[in-house]
Amino acid sequence: MEYNPDIHHRRSIRKAGFDYSQPGAYFVTVCTQHRQCVLDDPVVAGICRDVWLALPGWFPTIGLDDFTIMPNHSHFVVWLIVNPDGENGANSVTEPPLTLPSTPQIQIYGQSSVGAHPCGRPPTWDWVIPVPERIEEHPTLGAVVGAWKSLVATVYLDWIKRHDPPRRAKFWQRNYYDHIIRNDRALSAIRQYIRNNPRNWGDDPDNPANRPGLP
Repeated sequence: MEYNPDIHHRRSIRKAGFDYSQPGAYFVTVCTQHRQCVLDDPVVAGICRDVWLALPGWFPTIGLDDFTIMPNHSHFVVWLIVNPDGENGANSVTEPPLTLPSTPQIQIYGQSSVGAHPCGRPPTWDWVIPVPERIEEHPTLGAVVGAWKSLVATVYLDWIKRHDPPRRAKFWQRNYYDHIIRNDRALSAIRQYIRNNPRNWGDDPDNPANRPGLP
């Protein structure tokens, strides 16, 4: 099925019986609790980005694709791969196997695209990404998404304690939304959707301005 944001953008239930450790590319959306615009804080957004870039330290067999932080949600494509050259292997959920981009696009709403590397930070943005205590070679999609959410909260809590104690570090929605990417056409459409998300914020159903009467 061709990618349709109205259908695939908010599907939270995992596919019954599907092995989410299978090599392949997965489109993921993670939202804040009650769609609060927590991620428009440059500190939170910067931590989200830096933890994302550090994830291969915990999971050396994953690949990072396009990634966007919006005011109250994040979209990204993550790969579970088996080959060091970036191909997702013969047993992949995609057919034929897809290939990782050489330079994934990383965006934070309200900031310029920063390519594959974080942009400069003021000295007060002195958060530290923990060193992994153990490495997981063949994680599930849930393990990768859960680690990203947990590490973001941990790093942000440490920053809060040192700089702004009244803030709260708990802001993620419990679940996440996923779409299994089956072919190159779908991958291309999803990448374009992720890249266009910031410019389409005015029409986004998650924009509080478009949700009158809802939390």
